[in-house]
Amino acid sequence: MNYIKIENKNERVIRTEILFTPVLVFLPFLVGIFFIFDWYIHGFVEGIFGYEGELILGFIIVIGNLIFDIPFIRALYKLTKIKNSKK
Repeated sequence: MNYIKIENKNERVIRTEILFTPVLVFLPFLVGIFFIFDWYIHGFVEGIFGYEGELILGFIIVIGNLIFDIPFIRALYKLTKIKNSKK
């Protein structure tokens, strides 16, 4: 049971968040871009009006991702900056 005993749990959680940052930032962005691209191919080029929902969904995902991820990345950047200055 030695693996359960951790001296500083916050440091381990923050390290996990830093490792998952590319997934948390880029995956929703890529999904939103995919929806916008799919609307462009099927809705705009082919003229099928049923794909307008994908455009709206793509914009919601991309804009929501930017709104929530920019402060998250700033906070992680400041945290690593503080952590590096203490060394």
